[in-house]
Parts: sequence; structure tokens; C-alpha cells
Amino acid sequence: MQTVIEPPKQSSVAAPGSKAKLGRPYIYVVGGNGTAVIDPTNWQLIVVAPGVAPGAWYLFMDNHYRDQLGRVWSQSSAIEESYSALAGVYITDPKTFRNEKTIPLGYNAVHTVGLTPDGKFAVVPISTENKLNVYDTKTFEQVATVSVGDGPFDMMISSDGKYCCTPEVNSDTLTVVDPKTWKVIGRVPTGDGSGSFMVTTWPNNKYASVECCGYHGGEYNLALGPPAAPTGKGFAIKYVDLTSQSVIKSIPLDFLAVWDEFTPNGKYDFIFGPLAAKTVVVDTGTLEVAETIELQSSPSLNGYITPDPNGKYVYASVKSGLQVIDTSSLQIVDTISTGGIIGTPFILT
Repeated sequence: MQTVIEPPKQSSVAAPGSKAKLGRPYIYVVGGNGTAVIDPTNWQLIVVAPGVAPGAWYLFMDNHYRDQLGRVWSQSSAIEESYSALAGVYITDPKTFRNEKTIPLGYNAVHTVGLTPDGKFAVVPISTENKLNVYDTKTFEQVATVSVGDGPFDMMISSDGKYCCTPEVNSDTLTVVDPKTWKVIGRVPTGDGSGSFMVTTWPNNKYASVECCGYHGGEYNLALGPPAAPTGKGFAIKYVDLTSQSVIKSIPLDFLAVWDEFTPNGKYDFIFGPLAAKTVVVDTGTLEVAETIELQSSPSLNGYITPDPNGKYVYASVKSGLQVIDTSSLQIVDTISTGGIIGTPFILT
């Protein structure tokens, strides 16, 4: 997760007397409406810089890997009601946070873009066309198309490069693809009506956690509005064994979980979503809920959660700022102002 980066030279907001120093880590909260740079030694906001792909109505980006040139890949979907905004993938140079390349994808529902661990390929789920587009991150050329089930909504590749996992919201399935050949090697049923739509591979590369919304039909809006329809199964997270290709545990939830993220040692899994001001923490050894942490506010659509590489903290980007969670006590120890920025936290040097 480390790359060489310079703090932005121009800013719209800067803390008086503060100055970023090169060569040590900073927390970058990157969103479409701006980028907040935080000094982790004193939890102070030091600068607010431009965001990526400004104007995108919502923006998700891969916080697990960056491409072979250290760039951030993000995407936005078309707006179904009026098609006033088209879908696109945005590639941003993190040294300047300027958009370096846009890949237009028309009137499609395009969901969370992800990268291979070596950064050579980007994978983009096209929900309206039931496929994954694979791009060479150096040339931006599409090098493969993978046909999957109904409504691919997310994807992630395991850190060992062995599995590319994509959940399909209308097929109630987790499809597993070989990233070396881009061929489907497995399909794991997540249960009728489960609405599997988001996924995270575990640090040990043996399992995947799949968020299930209990809705079908919402290629653009999912469970946030029509035409999505509830299946009656409710919200859940399901843990999948990638070797046996089976669900080994299902945990019901009382909120729409969209993301989950692990501590670097894999001990805890933090689950949260855009409409709930809390994160549910699962002990990965027992697959039982260890704690529910109340957040100061909800993350909204653009908020995300990211662990610090040293494993001591987890950072949750919510409306009120960046909340710092101690992974030993599972308590919030600070809330850092981000100048109104909600986005994906990155730890950059």
C-alpha cells in the first residue's frame, strides 16, 4: 500500500503553520469533492486539495491496490432516471490528484473497479451487461471480457493473485475467475434471494466475505431505491471458503452493509455501510460478532474504511470526519476534521 507521493503544492484549505514533510506517511482521504491530507503524528488536517473526477455523483475506488504506475482507479455509474451523467472509469495520478485518463462506459451501471495486486490490470464490473471488462493499466486497452451472471456489482482479487471474485446481485452467486487466464473457475451460490453484491478477499487468501442486500433488480440503485425489490431475506454478510467454494457462515445484519475491511493481521473484520452510523466487528477466528462500534455519523455513499499498515488503527471516513478506531480496544480514540471531505482513506508516503 506504500508509494512515493508528494503532498499537493496548492490547496484550498491549510492549517496555519502546518507543512507536510516528504518521506513519511500521511493519511489521504480521497473523494470526488476533494482530498483531505492528515498528519497521523498529531491527527491534524494539514491541507485540503482537489479530489478525483470532480462532479461524479458518487465515486468508489480500490483501496487495496494501485496500478503499476501508482495511480488510483475509480468509477462512477450512469444515472438511470435522466441519463444526465454517463458511466466512466477515472485514472488519477496521486502526486497531483488530477485525472490522467477517463474511460467512458456510456449508459451503463458500472460498479467498483479493482486491480490485480501487481497493478498491471484493472477489472470493471458492468452490471447492465453482465460482464467484467479487463484493462491493461499501462495502455488503457481492454484486453479481456469475462461473461458472468446477472448483475455483477463488485470485485476483488486475492493478494496472492489466485482468485478474482465477483458477486452477482440478481444471480445470488459469487463467481470466481482465474486472473491469469480470465476464465471462470467456480460459481458459489449464496442463497436464493440473498442479493450478493459486494466482496472482500481475506488477508489469508482462503476466504471471501460477501455482503448481501436482500434485493433484486436494482442495477443502478440497488437497495437505495426503485426499481430494486426486496426478496424478504434481509441484510447479511456471508463468508465463503474459496477452496471448497461453499458458504461456511452467514451473519444476519440490521443494516445495509456495503464494505468490510480487515486488520492487517486478519484478526478482525470491520463491516459497515452508507446508511448506518456504526461498524460491526467480527472475530475471524470464531466468525462471531465481537463488538458493535457506534460511529459519530454515517459514511454516506462515498465513505470507506481502511486499516493502518501497522495494524494499530482503522480509519473510517464518515460525514463528521475521519474516525480513528483502536484495533486493540475496538474503541474510537479520535475524530479528525476533514473539511467536509468524505472518501477513501489511503496511507501514502
